[in-house]
Amino acid sequence: MAHPASPKGPAALSPRCPAEGSRAGGMVRRRMSGERGAASVELAVAFPVVLLLVMTLIQAALWFYARSIALGAAQEGAREGRVQPASTARAQSAAEGFLDQTAQDLLTGRHVTVAGSPSSIEVTVTGTSLSLFPGLSGWSVTQTAIGPVERPTP
Repeated sequence: MAHPASPKGPAALSPRCPAEGSRAGGMVRRRMSGERGAASVELAVAFPVVLLLVMTLIQAALWFYARSIALGAAQEGAREGRVQPASTARAQSAAEGFLDQTAQDLLTGRHVTVAGSPSSIEVTVTGTSLSLFPGLSGWSVTQTAIGPVERPTP
């Protein structure tokens, strides 16, 4: 037994969306056309936040690197200053020499403080890390190294 032909005729077999002429199809089209440019607006809002997050992470990495250089300078000063005959001037010059060779612009406003006693020497390096944000100063860096003064034994 043959099935009766569709009341819509050959148009029912067209590759168009089945709900195109219906009320639901019109709602989908209207909703989709109302969201044009939404991705651009979302990107325009999200991009500055992501950029700020990345810049803050890079700023933190620069601060950690500046701390590492300051600690290296303090350790180098303590190492040189504790050798017999112990000398705070030698410790100061060794720490400043280390900073001149390695820190360049990374550690600004740097200052080396050396304190010595008959049994130990303490070198403190302070400064400010490089800042990526215009108008803002970098983060403060302070590192200290303490070492015992060498004593000859018979």
